[in-house]
Amino acid sequence: RMNRRVLIIVSLLGISILLFYKGGLFQMAGPKMIEQESGNKINVVLFTPKTTQSLPKIELIPEKVEKYNFTKSKKRPLQEKLQPVDIADWTILAEMPTYKQPKRVLQSDWWKAAAFLEIDFKKRPKDLRCRKQKSVGNWFLCQDEPYKVKEPCLVYSFGIGNDFSFDDAMAKLGCEVHSFDPSMNMPEHVRNTSVVFHPIGLSTSVIKDFNPRHDIYVIQDQRWTMMDLLSIMEMLGHKNRVLDYLKIDVEGHEWSVIDYLLKNGITSRIRHFSLEYHIFPDWPDKARYPDLLRTYKRLKEASFYKYFTGIHPLNHTPKKFNIQADVCYVNIKFQS
Repeated sequence: RMNRRVLIIVSLLGISILLFYKGGLFQMAGPKMIEQESGNKINVVLFTPKTTQSLPKIELIPEKVEKYNFTKSKKRPLQEKLQPVDIADWTILAEMPTYKQPKRVLQSDWWKAAAFLEIDFKKRPKDLRCRKQKSVGNWFLCQDEPYKVKEPCLVYSFGIGNDFSFDDAMAKLGCEVHSFDPSMNMPEHVRNTSVVFHPIGLSTSVIKDFNPRHDIYVIQDQRWTMMDLLSIMEMLGHKNRVLDYLKIDVEGHEWSVIDYLLKNGITSRIRHFSLEYHIFPDWPDKARYPDLLRTYKRLKEASFYKYFTGIHPLNHTPKKFNIQADVCYVNIKFQS
């Protein structure tokens, strides 16, 4: 009997070892994944510790299969280091008033980026001197050669706020002028100065039912039609025309519009570009300020030089932080 029991135990032990090595019932590891190539796909079959029956197959396209290394964590992409418009601005920043702000605010990227914008507006209001600067309504026009605007000329003006003084002044120069503002609740019409008004807003794409944020111009909910510049030019038959003067005052949307202009290569077709920069207390988000600064710098890299800067009153309290400035540019590399 003793020999028979020993023989049975040894037999069972041998069977257990055999099953263990073949990944069967007594496998101690977790689910096992086996890749089987089938045509241009990979079939992934899962085996569980308690059964040798496969679960439903998961098909993965080879190009989308990623091989993960669980021993090394992926490195996060490095963010671009914040840089001022001019290297000397670091010294100016160190000497600026702190406005009684805590150290954590003064050391934040949003504060530095906003400070660099303010420094450039104040210390470098002009990149070039315009000898024949002319007032056109509530904006300015540089009539130095080769930037002089003369007939035939095309002007787009975005953001009117019931003030057509700029638009009418450009029409008197003999230009074809189109004015755009969806916030005025005014239908499309032609003014007695020949200015054509369109109830359309400027965006980076075509949006039929845009719900704008509330501000001093939008008190109640409204629904606007928004269009990007290229779509507007095509709609008006100006697809291959030069814009002699592009003016935008679009209450904070200018940042994305500038990115759009640079990305789509339209800047080479713009002779004059004037706009009002906005940073409101609640919009854009402060985390975006470094990106706004980079956008601002890229405009000069695209050969747009300031000949006028007018700064609005500033507020340096973080919860009410506000920067606004009117800036007039000429494209120094413009070729008609």
